[in-house]
Amino acid sequence: MKKCMLIVGLLVLALAFAACSGNESAPAQTPTPAPQQDQATTTPDADEPDLGDDYIYFYGLHLPVDADDLIVWMPYEDFAMALIESFNERFPNVNVIWEEVGHSDSRDRMILDGPAGLGADTFNFPHDQIAFAILDGQIQPVPEALEAKWQRELIETAIGTVTHNGAVHAAPFQIENIALFYNRDLWGDVGPTTWEEILEFAETYNDPANHDWAMAWDVNTGFFNVFWLTAGGMQLFGPNNDDYTQIGFDTPEAARGLAWFQQMRALFDMPSADVEFATAEERFRTGQIPLTITGPWAIHDSLENGVNLGITSIPTIEGIQPYAFSGVMVSAVSTWSTNPWAYAFVDHLVSEAGAAVLYEHRNMMTTRRDISAIPGLSDDPYLSGIARQSPFTVPMPSIAEVQFMWAPLDELFRFSWDGDLSIEEVQEHAMNTYRNSLIIAGRDIDF
Repeated sequence: MKKCMLIVGLLVLALAFAACSGNESAPAQTPTPAPQQDQATTTPDADEPDLGDDYIYFYGLHLPVDADDLIVWMPYEDFAMALIESFNERFPNVNVIWEEVGHSDSRDRMILDGPAGLGADTFNFPHDQIAFAILDGQIQPVPEALEAKWQRELIETAIGTVTHNGAVHAAPFQIENIALFYNRDLWGDVGPTTWEEILEFAETYNDPANHDWAMAWDVNTGFFNVFWLTAGGMQLFGPNNDDYTQIGFDTPEAARGLAWFQQMRALFDMPSADVEFATAEERFRTGQIPLTITGPWAIHDSLENGVNLGITSIPTIEGIQPYAFSGVMVSAVSTWSTNPWAYAFVDHLVSEAGAAVLYEHRNMMTTRRDISAIPGLSDDPYLSGIARQSPFTVPMPSIAEVQFMWAPLDELFRFSWDGDLSIEEVQEHAMNTYRNSLIIAGRDIDF
């Protein structure tokens, strides 16, 4: 979960809360005559062939009314069943078969099941895997008419995560990012705005003898800590997030961020092995600590455990606002699918109806520009807290070399936290790990 969540908001997400009425309208929608079909179909262009009432024209596609079974892979049964029910309200002629396959497992399974004819028509995975899905030949590009519709309706940077070589290859339906969570009963009603404020609070709150600490979060994982590096001025993979030769681990900017990170040991003086993801989250959701850094997946359990929850943006450090990673969950049509209704299903995921199901059953944020028609979302006090960080995020890199980034990125923080190596030694170690991975993969390391 830590690298695929992801936990989720891109550079313009917060604007969706402030300006929910700014969405452009969809194309004129006139259904081709067909039993009980919805208004998501469009009038074909004059040069399109007339295939009669046996087909529905849908954004550049001719979908047969007599549809084959549509197989979809996704986790979370309650969400999947509600989504299928919503889809069938629009398209009652399509029999959708759901199979429970996790987001992080779907691509590996598709490698074997797809060519064998056993795979799904649509499957979901995190956006940072899309380069691999394309390189492995697992997914089909989206028809141009449907791509144009999504360009109008979805957040620009979310579309950017699924665009390669000028073509859109998947529907980006869910976004998430980390933020600062606080327990109002232990901290106060207004969340902290600076790390200096938190350090000062810890001086009187901490009680090491009783293992009482002001804060804890996963200090082992780059996903939860890259904001220290961005605050220091480091740019992973260069200014455009796409150059593997500009990893940046050994830069002065990275060293500055790591020095700030080391200062935070005063908040919870524990070895890194004792503050991994599950441990830190459990301490917060059970009311043991006032502050943590996590994502929207932690909202439900925190509220279920009675935490008087507040959420806000990651505090500034020396007046600098850190940028965190954001993640996008995407849904794609399998290369081996021959069912054109698959495109209608992934489109439903990013529709207003799909976004409403996503919020109601998963408490997650849609990628739609306009959320005003989604009941409860724009007034949600917790997701609006997540969105305060969203303008200060960058998408997780999606280039193929991102697979070589995670291990050394984790090492930067784990070794810095434990203090067994100097910052310069930590940087050198991370660069060696990164370069060795590139060598094994046959990449050029002449940089």
